[in-house]
Amino acid sequence: MRYYNDQPSDFIFYQGLTLRMLGREDAAKRAFHKLVSYGEKHLFDAVAYDFFAVSLPEIEVYEQDGGLRNRQYCNYLRALGHLCLGQEQTAGELLAQVTQKEAGHQGALEAEHLRGLRAALGL
Repeated sequence: MRYYNDQPSDFIFYQGLTLRMLGREDAAKRAFHKLVSYGEKHLFDAVAYDFFAVSLPEIEVYEQDGGLRNRQYCNYLRALGHLCLGQEQTAGELLAQVTQKEAGHQGALEAEHLRGLRAALGL
């Protein structure tokens, strides 16, 4: 679960893409592996709401299935990492899991679009 001052995962994803464009492939791969390892490490975390946290976003006040949100977030991170590490099938399977449970997951939809562009351009 993220709080308002946590760095969005997209920053690490785009940081890795930028490093790749700058020819710093080792650093880019580290960023992508970081996404995969974080997602794998936290995939089965028990999520509990801390109603006394001052940084809890407003949307979190309305109780939802925190475990599901956490798994969605972790699978999304894993998909981004696998996508950029060239593991297209794994990335596709993870993105499908995310969109199956949340059809409007913006990050997963954008990643699917990126997969399509890569395939079309032969990258």
